Amino acid sequence: MSINVKSSQELLDFIRPDPTKPGSLYTQLARSLSQAIHEGMLEDGDFLLPQRDLAEQLGVSRVTLRKAVESLVKEGLLVQRQGAGTMVTRGVKQNIHKNLAVLNSFTEDMQARGMTPTSSWVSRATLQASPKEAKALNLSPGSMVSRFTRVRYASDTAMAYEIASVPAYIINDANEVGESLYAYLDTKKARPVRALQTMTAINADKSVSESLNIAPNDAVLYIERQGFALNDSPIEFTRSWYRGDIYDFVTELKFD
Repeated sequence: MSINVKSSQELLDFIRPDPTKPGSLYTQLARSLSQAIHEGMLEDGDFLLPQRDLAEQLGVSRVTLRKAVESLVKEGLLVQRQGAGTMVTRGVKQNIHKNLAVLNSFTEDMQARGMTPTSSWVSRATLQASPKEAKALNLSPGSMVSRFTRVRYASDTAMAYEIASVPAYIINDANEVGESLYAYLDTKKARPVRALQTMTAINADKSVSESLNIAPNDAVLYIERQGFALNDSPIEFTRSWYRGDIYDFVTELKFD
């Protein structure tokens, strides 16, 4: 079986990271490799050069190259085959289409797609609400909230950076919450029944880009959501930064 190894100078120049630019070398390399795949410079079934040779051609360490390759293997863009090398599998990766008309949790959404949702906690604490949180949750100045900051994953791929805040009179100890905030709110009979969302495209800052394995200033979808109880009192304020290269948001429009 013939193996199609892509090693053109054009490709090497395109994916080569620049140490003078922001972002780690492996993040730059992962991003440029992903772009090369999406733009057709690398196609399904193409093989990369052996890692030692590719690292030498790009002027990076094998550790840097390995980290970049591993991140794209997790996203389904590359696959490593014993004895053959690293192959492009562009057709495996599928974007996530999120229906904006459905109010469900990230955990429920990913499970419904047959994916495994996980979270990496950045912090969880019960503390005084910021002015923005107090306004969104209709709280008096000095009121307390439980704040949950985490990176959300679907089948090992970082999907979103999220900060969720709930009044402390509902959750008085942030450490009580496990994998799913909504599942915990269900036990308190305090799950939101409706929500208002605003969405805009922004550039990722350093903390978001590092958490989502993207380059600084890459475009992300930023969403603010207020969740309301049956009596219309706000009980959830969530800010989320979604990877724009993976997540698509859709909604159904009807003629009224």
